[in-house]
Amino acid sequence: SDNNSSRFSVHLALGTISPRLIYWKAHDAGDASKWLISHLEMRDFFLYTTFATGDRIFRIDGLPLSKKQEKVIWRAPYAEKERWCRWATGKTQLPMVDATMLELMSTGYASNRVRQNVASVLTKDLQIDWRAGAEWFQFLLEDHCVGANFGNWLYFSGVGPDPKNRHFRTVSQLKRYDPNGGYVKKWLPVLKDKDGEAVLRPWDYEIEEFSSPIVDPETQFTWQDLQCLNENGTLFPL
Repeated sequence: SDNNSSRFSVHLALGTISPRLIYWKAHDAGDASKWLISHLEMRDFFLYTTFATGDRIFRIDGLPLSKKQEKVIWRAPYAEKERWCRWATGKTQLPMVDATMLELMSTGYASNRVRQNVASVLTKDLQIDWRAGAEWFQFLLEDHCVGANFGNWLYFSGVGPDPKNRHFRTVSQLKRYDPNGGYVKKWLPVLKDKDGEAVLRPWDYEIEEFSSPIVDPETQFTWQDLQCLNENGTLFPL
């Protein structure tokens, strides 16, 4: 896939293509398309979860596996108006997040990878009600499907049937999947002519538009990348 998207989601949401057709075409294509089958299976899981739980999928506590599961204290968007608006309109000053939200608002689309990252920032870093994020996606997405959207938000937020704590580190994710910054350069004109790590961590390069990230930038690195940066001054040591 080379980190690209199949772009089947709109057709699946509208019912203009059968998931079975995609499955068997991917199956016949061999190992290179296994990732597509995995995503179809996740989509089915979220749809069947929605059928099984009904309107419980919209509850703030999600679908905890047990009563012993630690309860998350969510902040309401109106109580965090400034930070909510910065996240929703692509003004967090975190390159991947802002590029994603601008792409969403401009096209109604974003890849699964970047959707996961912006959801992580809203729910794990800002701890704003995950349902607000799901509803904002519902408004923006041209491929919106209730089960897939709310199911994925449950999954990202750690309040779904699989409550693993998934905290995506957006700078490290950008380094791994888009080290040259092609994606963020496309959607953030201020970074278009920047090179190297200035695209990944612009606050360290005195770029005015990124002088006040919405969260501590260190939270957006894996511990390995942060250690590398502190010891070598770069994310890409020789």
